[in-house]
Amino acid sequence: MSLPLVPFQPDRLQNLRWSFPSQYGFAHDLLFVPLIPTEVLRVAREYPIGFHRTEHGCEVVAYLGDADGRANRFVDAQGRWTGGYVPFWLRVRPFMRGASGASVLLDPALVGVAGTYAFTEDGSAFSAEAEDVARQLDRVQRGAAALSAAAALLLETEVAQATAGGPWAGLAFVPAARPAEVLSSDMAGWYARDPRAVELAIAASFSTAFLPATAESPVTLDTAHAPTEATPRQAAVAPLYVPTALPADLDWLDTGEKIAF
Repeated sequence: MSLPLVPFQPDRLQNLRWSFPSQYGFAHDLLFVPLIPTEVLRVAREYPIGFHRTEHGCEVVAYLGDADGRANRFVDAQGRWTGGYVPFWLRVRPFMRGASGASVLLDPALVGVAGTYAFTEDGSAFSAEAEDVARQLDRVQRGAAALSAAAALLLETEVAQATAGGPWAGLAFVPAARPAEVLSSDMAGWYARDPRAVELAIAASFSTAFLPATAESPVTLDTAHAPTEATPRQAAVAPLYVPTALPADLDWLDTGEKIAF
């Protein structure tokens, strides 16, 4: 069933309330979710980071699917999230990215007359809680262009490499040894060009250890630089600079501590 999506505007949300999700059954069939800049390091500790091109540019995603690409392997039969970290755009549902700005999904499980927070105070202006959401989503939007540009650079230079078929066809990943192989010979040049691309490449290469793999469907990359054998764990990565995550990098609704690797 397709749910209505309306602009995040007071006149479209009068007399409605919302709650954030406590269950994630809605994400059962979701194979990947877009990332925001402040969560890349956290995601890299648990989920494979992939890249793909969309009609609006390049996107960085967390791959959530199982080895067959049929279902989200982090949602159990009761709708509970089994991973240690829930990606931002799942935590903030019913708020979603829209073609012309933030939108609200009219999911009756989260939006109605009995939710935790009111959208408007008197029907004409946002409530304090909704204003806070609007500020945080605006912050996310401002950082999206830089992350997209870094992803585009990694795709153009083939640091991120497309997979050859399988459940994640259409996505590109950074092989474990690829950052050391490509970036280390001209680290100063790469940092001068786009520091975020360097950090993203390292985080993404680390995350490939978490790609689901089966003996029948090994992970392969359509490139001469692919590992000769695919294993559930990645090969060691040559030492490169990895930025230490700061408390200021914590994203909204994320009360945990960043983990630097």
